[in-house]
Amino acid sequence: MYVTVPPFLLPPYPLMVLMLGLLACVAPATIDAYLPAFSALEQEFNVPPQSVQQTLGVYMSAYAAMLLLHGTLSDAWGRKPVVLASLLVYVAGSVMAAVAPSFSFLLAGRVLQGLSAGAGLVIGQAMVRDCYEGQQAQRTFSYIVLVFNVSPALAPIVGGQLIAHLGWRSVFWMLAVLAALAACLCALRLPETLPPSRRQPLVWSQLRVELWFLLRNIPFMGMSLALSLLIGAQAFLIGAAPDFITHTLKLPETAFAALFVPLVIGASAGALASALLSRRWEARKLITCAYGLMLGSCLAYVAYLARAAEPALLWAVGLPAFFAAGLAMLFPVMTMQVLAQVSARSGLAASLLGFCQMATFSLVSGWCVPWVYGQPVRMAAAMLLAVVASLAAWLWLQKRADRVVS
Repeated sequence: MYVTVPPFLLPPYPLMVLMLGLLACVAPATIDAYLPAFSALEQEFNVPPQSVQQTLGVYMSAYAAMLLLHGTLSDAWGRKPVVLASLLVYVAGSVMAAVAPSFSFLLAGRVLQGLSAGAGLVIGQAMVRDCYEGQQAQRTFSYIVLVFNVSPALAPIVGGQLIAHLGWRSVFWMLAVLAALAACLCALRLPETLPPSRRQPLVWSQLRVELWFLLRNIPFMGMSLALSLLIGAQAFLIGAAPDFITHTLKLPETAFAALFVPLVIGASAGALASALLSRRWEARKLITCAYGLMLGSCLAYVAYLARAAEPALLWAVGLPAFFAAGLAMLFPVMTMQVLAQVSARSGLAASLLGFCQMATFSLVSGWCVPWVYGQPVRMAAAMLLAVVASLAAWLWLQKRADRVVS
C-alpha cells in the first residue's frame, strides 16, 4: 500500500485525505468566494466589468506561472516546507487585497494569492504519488477531489453573504484567516512524505533538461493537453458565472448557490463514482464513460439554450451538473495516469500538469469569457468544442499506445 513512507509516519488515512483536500480547496475558494463581489468592485474602484475580470485573469496567470516551481521546489526541499511557506505568502496576499486602497493594489494582492494558492493541489498530488500506487493512489485522489468539491459549493454562498452584510473586503479577510488556520494544522499534523534520500538537488540547468524531457514525452503532454482542454471548458462556466447568474438567470448576487450547488453535487457524485468504480473498471472504461457524460451534457446544453429565450433555472443549472460529474469522474484517473508516465519526478510532473491546466483556465477565464457575456449559447458551444477537442486528443493517444503495444 505505502511506497516510500512507513505507515507509522502517516496520520490516520481519513485525516490525511482531509488535509490534502483542504489544501487543494485554497485555489478554488480564492476564485469562487469573491465572484459575487464583481459589482461591488466596479462601484468601489469605478472600473468597467472588463477591468474587474482582470482580477481573475492576473490571479490565474500568476497561479499558472508558479505551478512550474511548486512541485520542483518540493522535490528539492521536501513537501511540507514548501506547503507552509506558500500558505504564509497566501495570507500576506489576502491581507493586501483586504486593505487595498486602489484597484492596482488589489491586483497586486491577487498576484500574491496566485503565486501561492496552487501549492496545496500540486504538492498534494505529489504526496499521493509518494505514499500510494496503483488503484490505491487513484482512490485516494478521488477522495481528495471529493473534499475539494466542497469549496465551490460553500465559497460563493459564504462569500455572497459576507459581501451582503460586511462588504467585499470581508471575503479576503476570511481567506486570510482560513489559510492561517490551515498553516497551523499542517505544521502540527501534515507528515513529510519525501525522505531526504529521494530529494532532487535544485540545479537549474538540470531542471531545464528534465523539463525539456517532459515536454517531449508525447503520452505525458498529450494527456496533459486533453485534461487542460476540459479545464478550459469548465473555465467558461465558472468565469462567466457572474454574468450568467445576474443577467441571464436574473438572480441576485447572493444567489450563486443556484449554479454552484448543482455543480458540486454533480462533481461529488462523479468523484465518488470514480473511487468506487476504480475497483472494478479499468481506467480506459472509466475515462470513456466520463467523456460520454460530458459530451452528452454539453450537446444537450447547446440544444436547450439555442431554443430557450429565457432559460428555466432547472435546465440552466442542471445540465452543467452532468458535465461536472463527468469531469470529476475522469480527473483522478487521468491525473494518476499522467503522473505515472514520469513517476521519478512526480513533483515536477505535477507542476507542469498544473501549469498546463491553469494556463488554459487563465486564458479562458480572464480573456475569452467576455466573448460569451450575454450569450449563453456561445458559452455552451465553447464548452462543447473543448470537450470534443479533448476527446479527439485522448482517442489519438489510445490508438498510438495500441500501435506501440502491438
